[in-house]
Amino acid sequence: MRYIATLFWGSILGEVIGFLLSALNGTQFNPQQSLIVSVIFVIILFVMPAIMKQFDTTASKS
Repeated sequence: MRYIATLFWGSILGEVIGFLLSALNGTQFNPQQSLIVSVIFVIILFVMPAIMKQFDTTASKS
């Protein structure tokens, strides 16, 4: 459930950031492109802890 909520809010925040950046650059807002980029970024954030766990050099407590 937390993945669905994170994906939902990540896509909404990505749309807002895309709108603001297009307004600041004076370009046309493309919601589809903004959604695709934000969803890809959220998926990368889902995978990042598993990748970073491989590089953990601290001793595990057992």
